[in-house]
Amino acid sequence: MTEYKVWAFARSAAPNLPALENQLADVMREADRRGYIIVNSCMEQKYGTEFWRPALFAMLTAVQQGRVNAVMVQSLDRLSHDITTLYRILRFLQNHSAVLITTKTNLQYELYLTGLENRLLNRMRRRKPVWICEDCKDGEC
Repeated sequence: MTEYKVWAFARSAAPNLPALENQLADVMREADRRGYIIVNSCMEQKYGTEFWRPALFAMLTAVQQGRVNAVMVQSLDRLSHDITTLYRILRFLQNHSAVLITTKTNLQYELYLTGLENRLLNRMRRRKPVWICEDCKDGEC
């Protein structure tokens, strides 16, 4: 079984700090329930269409440095609402062999709905495996 070192991430544009804190707490509880190692967490009150977000870049830096090998969010839209930005984030995770885990949604279905599933699978055939996972055993879906 793969040992996931998780960065818990929460984002909301709504000016409701308690709701954002609850979102992060839910993600962290689920990570703990699954037995993952929570390395760090962050939350930000930003729009999902924005790319330049300090908390997002802190998380991506931790992935790049190998301090975490999994990012955990409630749903795909917590990373971004913009498909281009979302694809860039997912490609980055894929390039660094990091796993994306969602707690409230079916990630594969979300990727299918956004049209990103085939793009990531095609990249996998050309380069590296797709390391996006939800409720998988050893990163295999």
